[in-house]
Amino acid sequence: MKKETLSALIFLATITLITAPLIILTSGAATDNFSANVTVGNNAPTIDFVVNGSDSPNGATTKTIYINFTVTDENGVLDLVTVSSFVNITRAGEATRTSTDCWSTSNVSNTQNITCQLDILYYDEPGAWDICAYVTDGTDADSDCTTADFTMGNTDDVDIIETALSFSGNAGDTNIGATENPLVVNNTGNRVYSGIDLTAYNLTGGADTIGATAFTVNVTDGSGEGQALAHSSPVTITSASIAKAEAAGSASEDLYFYLDIPTGIAATDYNTGGTPWMIDPTI
Repeated sequence: MKKETLSALIFLATITLITAPLIILTSGAATDNFSANVTVGNNAPTIDFVVNGSDSPNGATTKTIYINFTVTDENGVLDLVTVSSFVNITRAGEATRTSTDCWSTSNVSNTQNITCQLDILYYDEPGAWDICAYVTDGTDADSDCTTADFTMGNTDDVDIIETALSFSGNAGDTNIGATENPLVVNNTGNRVYSGIDLTAYNLTGGADTIGATAFTVNVTDGSGEGQALAHSSPVTITSASIAKAEAAGSASEDLYFYLDIPTGIAATDYNTGGTPWMIDPTI
């Protein structure tokens, strides 16, 4: 074989060995595309804890208290609808106190601290109340009510409608009723009073005196009969008591005062010299 022919065969063999792997590498099935997606579900917010509280009402009015709680939402705090939060306090036999006046006080990661303000009334019964706190993220997956304890303190407070008693008569007159009869004593606190003590003082006019014992008081009618008072000493008024109000101004006791004016005293004005008589309800 000629030298030129041998060289050509070697060249062709070499080409075959080099190009064969290239054919294998560029052959195969056709390609296609597909997509991937993930749906992240909504987690209901969870109230981690509610801070226990305690407070006492203000007499004859409302008082604003503040209740704090912490909520976690795995979807983030921006998912929470803080303004839709609410709290209430409940006690058997008492009206429920509810508020939606709530706001965020701080955010940390997926946790939010919320404060709500709520008004309690002067006649809300003292003792243990249940707090219920609730929050939503604007979906059907809302939090459950989470509870804590609130202690309603005692508020002792009464209000006498009239600020003074006035009598008019002549020496020797008896069973003179006070112009202000009945003197109304309102319970403006949240306690039940089983009795009323009254401390009276002698009245003087010049050199004469009308003793506290010349005055009587009763709780039933205008008959003039009643229980004699005493100078500078509390007297428990028979049958007097004041219930706790269930609504503003609805619990009170009426007191009727009468005077027997002593004979032989001067015709002048008599008073206690600035020392007031005192009503003291007892539990």
